[in-house]
Amino acid sequence: MATQSVFGTALHEIGSLERIKQYAHVMQEHKSTIMYLMPSSSWLKEARSSHYPLTFGTFDDLASSMIKHKNMAFLSLTEQERTLFFQRILEQQLQVDARSPKEKARAYADTYGQLKRLGLSIDAVEESFKDCMPTFRAYEQLLEDYGAIDPENKLLLAASLLQQKKEIPDWHVVVDGFYDFSPLQFKLIEALYQADIPTTIYLPHYAPLDIVDETVADLQKIGYDTSGFAIVPTQRIATSVSLVKATTVKEQWTGLTQDIKSTSDTAGVVLTAEDRDEWRRAADEEQLPITHAVTKKLKQTTAYKLLEHMLQTGYDQKQNEALVLDLLSFYGVAGTAFAKAKYMLKRTGQTGLQDIEEKRDQINQVDWAKQSGFIDYLDNLLHRIDELELADWIENQLAEAKNLKDIEHLKSEQKALATIKQTIDRKAQEYRHFKMDTFTVSNDYMEQWIKDTLQDKEISLKQGLRTGTEAYTWQHVAQFPGRTLYIPSMGADQFPGGYSLAGYIQESDLYKYDIPYGKPSQAHFRKKQQAYFEQLFYIAEKLVFSYIEGVDPNHPLLPSIFLESVPPVGKWSFEMRMAKDQASHVIEQQEMLAYWRGRQYQVDDLPEDFQLVEQHLSRLQSGEEPISMDTTDRLKQQASVAITALESYARCPIRYSFERLLQVKEPETEETGVSFILIGNLVHELIEWLYKELDVIGRPFSMLSETEKEKAPQMIQDKVEKEWLLIEAESPHVSKLELNLLKQQWQTRLLEWWKAERKLFWDNEKLANMSITSLERPLHMELAISEAERIILKGKIDRVDQLDHEFVIYDYKTGQSSLKMEEEVRNGLKLQLPLYSYILRDLLEKQTGVSHQAIGASYITLRAPGKRSNNGIWHEAEVGKQSRFLVNFQCKNRENELGTQEFLDKYELEDKVRNLWTGMTSEFPVKPLDCKDSCPYGPICRVSDEQKEANAIT
Repeated sequence: MATQSVFGTALHEIGSLERIKQYAHVMQEHKSTIMYLMPSSSWLKEARSSHYPLTFGTFDDLASSMIKHKNMAFLSLTEQERTLFFQRILEQQLQVDARSPKEKARAYADTYGQLKRLGLSIDAVEESFKDCMPTFRAYEQLLEDYGAIDPENKLLLAASLLQQKKEIPDWHVVVDGFYDFSPLQFKLIEALYQADIPTTIYLPHYAPLDIVDETVADLQKIGYDTSGFAIVPTQRIATSVSLVKATTVKEQWTGLTQDIKSTSDTAGVVLTAEDRDEWRRAADEEQLPITHAVTKKLKQTTAYKLLEHMLQTGYDQKQNEALVLDLLSFYGVAGTAFAKAKYMLKRTGQTGLQDIEEKRDQINQVDWAKQSGFIDYLDNLLHRIDELELADWIENQLAEAKNLKDIEHLKSEQKALATIKQTIDRKAQEYRHFKMDTFTVSNDYMEQWIKDTLQDKEISLKQGLRTGTEAYTWQHVAQFPGRTLYIPSMGADQFPGGYSLAGYIQESDLYKYDIPYGKPSQAHFRKKQQAYFEQLFYIAEKLVFSYIEGVDPNHPLLPSIFLESVPPVGKWSFEMRMAKDQASHVIEQQEMLAYWRGRQYQVDDLPEDFQLVEQHLSRLQSGEEPISMDTTDRLKQQASVAITALESYARCPIRYSFERLLQVKEPETEETGVSFILIGNLVHELIEWLYKELDVIGRPFSMLSETEKEKAPQMIQDKVEKEWLLIEAESPHVSKLELNLLKQQWQTRLLEWWKAERKLFWDNEKLANMSITSLERPLHMELAISEAERIILKGKIDRVDQLDHEFVIYDYKTGQSSLKMEEEVRNGLKLQLPLYSYILRDLLEKQTGVSHQAIGASYITLRAPGKRSNNGIWHEAEVGKQSRFLVNFQCKNRENELGTQEFLDKYELEDKVRNLWTGMTSEFPVKPLDCKDSCPYGPICRVSDEQKEANAIT
């Protein structure tokens, strides 16, 4: 009977040179192969550096060796490829489901993989996963047909071969440094025991650990000898334990790297995969030497993006633009040339660059079959890549490049392209070797394979330094040889991290099935993380934990529950960093100068570029935007202006400049409804048409017969029906249902308008002798800007009503409309009614030689056509119960001087017009009086919230 034992080990003894030497001697003495298994690639790398002829590896390597020993060969699938196999099966099954085959395949593959990691066969779970069974069986049949195997089935097969006890290899297996084992690893460990292969397991046991006790108990059940297992007496060496709060992720990593730079101790960092990029960024910024190599994911390279473009079928405009931008990036088109090419692309669909257009055509012309052999797809893809001659172009550019950044960019693209081609070619050769020429897949399968296989693959850009600060994972942090260890990202939601089973498997399922060892429950996972945490105190003398507290002092984030007894002793924040006596590097020095100057402190010897920035900021904060004298002279040559243009300028000068001076087109957006302009035109034209058809111009209201009044609703409905055909033709993007609903809505509003018109005018006995004298009446007035300059104000009144020498003007609006004298009239936001009243009175008096009086000016809104209140300006006598015009007593806009010079003087309207005209021809400040969030120019406008608030009219 072979020795199969379990021992405890101190952390420093895991993979130690003494232990490796011991088993090298065993191998020499017994002429057997030592299979030395360790928990991570970092442990294996260090063990292999000993150069002893042991076979170092993982459980996966052990399984591969067993299968190879049996002279068996399989096409090895990755987890991603397993998902794609499931996708292929589901595509061929054409199952009717709310999810796509791609979405469903992920769930099925994850479930299958998790079941296998639990050491279960699909027969064992048939009752619980009936719906999945046909697909699971089809997958296993596919593996058998093509001689393929996935990672979990590889371990299960190896365990099964060992359990057969035939042609057992002459091995001695050493398992060193694991705290626990998965159910699948336990299967292999149990098979080693049953095959009577000498096996020695070393579990870290420097202190009582729940996770290790659980593992030992499971090994004992299998039959392993645990009599020699004991705690290896080890002293805690951590004499200093501190906890630092950080306000942000950036401040945590900046503070950490600056701390490391300031210490003379050998320091290390415990790093998770999620924090790797931040670690590299901070180390690079702080110029801290690190052992981590600089890498780049393929999906970050333009070569990979072009590959994705090649796999697309059917290009729309957006995809075409994305392709061209990636081509411009790959071929180094930058600066002005890039801006020009992009501008041409937007305007004409072409860049004007022949090489770019040729490559675009080449990629666009790639036509992929919906179904094809996988090997054929790969071969075709390699051929298409070669046809683009990307590698040759890079070679030529490298021969001429002198700029270091250009050379680095070209080399990264060169490595990316080489990696892409090598990976595709290797996979094609592998499939050929296993005679999978008949393995057909869809174009979707191929696209997904490229993404899963390549996008996260990394290329090395720069080697790490041998003497730099090293980063460790929780699995191999015991290798740390120094004094000070930093453990960042120890927030309550980060450590212990969450754990969940994959696919459709729930924790409750762990207790339904026969999983005798290593159940991966939440409790098990927590015990393992407790062990990871506990080991730190036996590794380094000084432990510096940190976590992100956030920037909200009222709702701070909390540290890990494992750190509840460790009080925070420091803080890493931007403010504290800015308060340092000395900057760590140039970038930080610039930050400090900007910080203190921004807080209005006097900073001596401010660099020129900072002074320039201050000047720019001052200009931006002022909002002033003067234009050249030449432009002013050109604008003043057009000595007439619409009153509506004055209002637009008053509302927002910068928007006015975009719309009317620069003629900037509004951003194109997907049309979702009928244009407001079309509706506005319909309303104005219909009202004018109706009153002309009824021949009411000049007729007293009382003279309109009841028959004519009763006829109007049908006329309105018929006219809307006719004119709506034009609106439908202009709105092809709107559904028939929406158009019909909108038509009914406006028919109803117009009918309500007619009811209000009857009440206010045609059936109003107080206005029996009043009449409409004009519709859409144009007006103009000359105004002196200075002694040497005069302008013409222009406008158009929707409707004028007169009774003898009194008149009222009306302006129709499709939306809501009100009038505030001080806020809107005085500031120039609402000028039409006040100025129209004055201009019309002046015009009528000149025409007749008789004094006239403007007794009212009001908006008529189609949303509330009967409203007579603060949507107009009225003489005092026309407000309240006595009002002939039924103006509500709540109306505040009571002006007996309406239409007179006194009214203009009271609200300083002539001066306002002069100021607006001067501004319209000389400056366009960013000082909106009425700034809407819905403004289409928002993306290009630099107005700040402070400027909005400072100038807003409330």
